[in-house]
Amino acid sequence: MPAVVRGGRRQASPADTKPAAKPAGRAGAKPRAAGRSSGRKGAPAGKASVIGTVHMPNELTAWLAVLVIAGLLSVVLLTGHRAEALGSAITNFADARLASIGLKLQKIQLVNVSPEASPDVRQALKFEKDQPFALMNLADVQKAVENVGWVKSATVRRQFPGVLIIEVVERPRLAVWQYNGKNTVIDDEGNIIPEAVSTRFADLPFVVGEGANEAAPAIIELMRQRPALLEQTYALQRVNTRRWNILLKNGAVIKLPALNQEQAMARLDVLIAQQRVLDQGFASIDLLDPDSLVVVPLEAHPASPPAAVVLP
Repeated sequence: MPAVVRGGRRQASPADTKPAAKPAGRAGAKPRAAGRSSGRKGAPAGKASVIGTVHMPNELTAWLAVLVIAGLLSVVLLTGHRAEALGSAITNFADARLASIGLKLQKIQLVNVSPEASPDVRQALKFEKDQPFALMNLADVQKAVENVGWVKSATVRRQFPGVLIIEVVERPRLAVWQYNGKNTVIDDEGNIIPEAVSTRFADLPFVVGEGANEAAPAIIELMRQRPALLEQTYALQRVNTRRWNILLKNGAVIKLPALNQEQAMARLDVLIAQQRVLDQGFASIDLLDPDSLVVVPLEAHPASPPAAVVLP
């Protein structure tokens, strides 16, 4: 029988009142309890509800925040120098938030830093314990360390959660240089190391005179190849910014030419080996002329250190 509509509502026919057939399923399967939910009240079922129950650690949350802030910061910095102040403020805020979860400075570790250089390197590091650490500008730290006279180069890195590691290559201490009555320590390129106190390096070779610092690396290398001669030497004197005198502890002088120093030193080696002049003593050995050799016996020239040389 067709349905009859009254007042806009459809009236079901007797055929429509038959119970709906149950869906096919396993025999004996129990129906689910009404109102049972797989998630929180009002939460959607399925994958979304499962994701909603995953716990995110505080550190992960912080790093996600940092990534977002870093992205915003990159956009801000692209707008020019006008945004530098804002960029710095954002960085400081993010660094402070990371410090609040434990990423803060606890220790500074210096690697390959000598006891002499350590106080000056540490003084250059303007840090305080527990300050923000994660977003610290390592390039600025490296620059501050490399401005120390002892330091040739530096590498700076973080070790989380709170260790700052600074690895240093120091400038080699080559000699003590005396010029205009002042003693300074120089490196292997002749540069002065301003923080070094010369009286603490009495074991270094002593070079004297104008330009002696720049010419020192070559002559000291030749002297180190002759440890017996170096042992008896107390100063290397630069003469007229052109050549060297080797001043021995007993007051004797070995005069080297301006050119062909290595050949002159080789001639001296033969003289030392064959005549044992270092053991017998002499007043001076003149090697200025490559075709002649002048040795003045000790008896003919009383030993006395040159008056122009002032020992430290």
